[in-house]
Amino acid sequence: MNQLWEKLKTLFMKQQGETMQEEKKIAVGSKGKNQKLKPLHYFIVILGIGVAIMILTDFLRVEKDQPLGFGDIGSEAPGPPGGDATSRVLGGSPTTDVIAEYENIYETQLRDILASVVGVGEVEVMVNLESTPELVVEKNRNIRSSTNQEMDKEKATRNQNDQSRDEQVVIVQGGKQDAPVIVKTLKPQVRGVLVVAKGADNIQVKAWITEAVQKVLDVPAYKISILPKKG
Repeated sequence: MNQLWEKLKTLFMKQQGETMQEEKKIAVGSKGKNQKLKPLHYFIVILGIGVAIMILTDFLRVEKDQPLGFGDIGSEAPGPPGGDATSRVLGGSPTTDVIAEYENIYETQLRDILASVVGVGEVEVMVNLESTPELVVEKNRNIRSSTNQEMDKEKATRNQNDQSRDEQVVIVQGGKQDAPVIVKTLKPQVRGVLVVAKGADNIQVKAWITEAVQKVLDVPAYKISILPKKG
């Protein structure tokens, strides 16, 4: 670019010098010769404009290609603001939260029921669940069976039955995302129940509490612990 500019500059100065000499001759010469040299002036002006446009275009191209110092956009995804991912991990998994909610519901219902039993005073209940409720989804089942007849060396035949089973979950298209078809929801399995109640030192009251817990939560007696409450 610098070499081109120097050449154009030299050519422009040369043409300007020749033009000045010609103008001196024109002042002495006739009017007709002066009119013949006018196109040369136009050529010089156009040449100067062209050089200016070339310089301006090259300058703008350099400015555009120059890096701005902000890095490549989209090269690295920004992290979550405020450390949301870390807080979610430290806050516990969603499964744990669901189990805790169900345990609170069971404890509240059982506490209200036992408080109305004859001979039961103040009562505290703790329920420990195995897992969250289990969702049973609808499935398309395809069973294929085939029978092959084989013959051994002694020309005895035997039948060999082959069976294959293929299952696919039935999906329903929703608004934002697809969802499986839920057939039924199974209640979470109870790991153990602890009841602390006033009046539980009475054998009959303790038997009533045990029976109530068994009926409500469908849990065997060996998973139930009943203790008398002090005071």
